[in-house]
Amino acid sequence: MSQPWMQVLSGRPLALLDPLVCEVDFREIACSLAQINRYTGHAMQPVSVGFHTLIACDLAPEPLKPWVLLHDGHESRVGDTATPMKEATEAQAERLFGEQGVAVIRAVRKALELAHDTAIHTAAGLALPTEAQRAEIKRIDLRALLTERRDYLAPAERPWGVESLGLEPNPRKRRWQPADKVADELFAKFQRYLPALAGSF
Repeated sequence: MSQPWMQVLSGRPLALLDPLVCEVDFREIACSLAQINRYTGHAMQPVSVGFHTLIACDLAPEPLKPWVLLHDGHESRVGDTATPMKEATEAQAERLFGEQGVAVIRAVRKALELAHDTAIHTAAGLALPTEAQRAEIKRIDLRALLTERRDYLAPAERPWGVESLGLEPNPRKRRWQPADKVADELFAKFQRYLPALAGSF
């Protein structure tokens, strides 16, 4: 089988199974994330992955900001699949193939995300986050989600399952920005916090 690829912003091809560090372009990542909408587009104002990343960065302690800025970086390549659709895909896989089907779906998703995370973090001059860092990033990610739900989504008629975790949204609402402004701010934060880009602005 030939190497699957996709065309990125500049028009060049990007390998999807075996991504290369030399193909990582942080301006392209910022632009892509700023144009991929979360919640499958079901928000009162578009909430992009890039905007979500800025909200999460606001919540992160200074030492963790570099990793928080990249926590969804792979989505610039593999896209954003909303959590309910991930759950639906796994449920359908279980119906068709049993528990083995669920395991395969999860393994494929994890392997693709890890390949791209590894390339992106290497290009950024960062190690992959430790387990402790991953746990804190997940908490920040969920707090960002709660902030977005409060500020940009309609009131929920059913609980989402995160209410019992005891997490609070950011008390402050981040002003909504269009995609080009999100991309600019996100790239500026990449330049500020990613070691390989430090001093490049």
